[in-house]
Amino acid sequence: MTLSVAWVRIVNTVEELVFASDSRLRFGQAWDCCPKILTLPRTDCLISFAGDTHYAYPLMLQMNNAIDMYPPSRMRRVDIEDVRGHTLRVFNQMRDYISDLPVGYTKPSNPETLFLFGGYSWREGAFKLWQLLYDPIIDKFTYRPYRWYPGKNQRKLITFAGDEIKVFKTRLDELLESRGKLKSGSFDMEPFEVLRDMIRSEAYPTIGGPPQVAKVYKHLNTQYFAVLWPTSEGKPCLVGRPALPYEAMRVPILDPDRPADQDRHRDRGGLTEEEEESFEDGEYDDWSEEEISIGEKQEDDDHDLTEKE
Repeated sequence: MTLSVAWVRIVNTVEELVFASDSRLRFGQAWDCCPKILTLPRTDCLISFAGDTHYAYPLMLQMNNAIDMYPPSRMRRVDIEDVRGHTLRVFNQMRDYISDLPVGYTKPSNPETLFLFGGYSWREGAFKLWQLLYDPIIDKFTYRPYRWYPGKNQRKLITFAGDEIKVFKTRLDELLESRGKLKSGSFDMEPFEVLRDMIRSEAYPTIGGPPQVAKVYKHLNTQYFAVLWPTSEGKPCLVGRPALPYEAMRVPILDPDRPADQDRHRDRGGLTEEEEESFEDGEYDDWSEEEISIGEKQEDDDHDLTEKE
């Protein structure tokens, strides 16, 4: 399984929807670099999962295809709430195509998979969050909405999926209480901090690997963040996978020990200036001469274009 969480982060007057997850899959062994947060062809929403991957990955990929093949959805003219409904119809249709069942079975086994789906609704002018889940009573995938916490003095929206949810909620309440935010205020990066600490503790066998982080903004764009791991001195990890020595990840970097300080100046994917220069000059042996020459030709073309302008 896993631990996935999504919440609305509010800093001053700015709101953004944050998804975070661990990176561990288990199948008799642990695999700690597996993507669990998926961006989609439309850039106003994200989806993550917890549970059996033999259901999760095919369903998410066909959801991705369904959005991509329909331009009004891909271009966000269809609101995210309508995407939720279409996604559930796709999920239920796909389950109908499971065949060659084991002896004694009259229908497929119940999917032990949950999805967190959320984004920004232009129709309502607000962030929306749902859990997509299989309901054995109706024998279909359906959804569970999540609403803002009640109370005049707070604005909190959060949902979770996966293992050790009680532990996560208890730790989150303790952290919020220590900061005077349990019954007032809003979330910053506290849910990420709890996830980070649970992974680092190594006390939960189904939760591990570098944290994954992605965001949805009100301007209808999504953004992955690379997380330095296992500490602020570690390698940048994108969607759970550590960067190879020659990779310059062109995404924002998140320091796990100071997650509220969104690091915008470190745009080289964690590489020093010397390392980036070596990467651009083709000094890494892992790239073939053909790949380097293509990159250098592109730089020359860009330079020529700039001079013409």
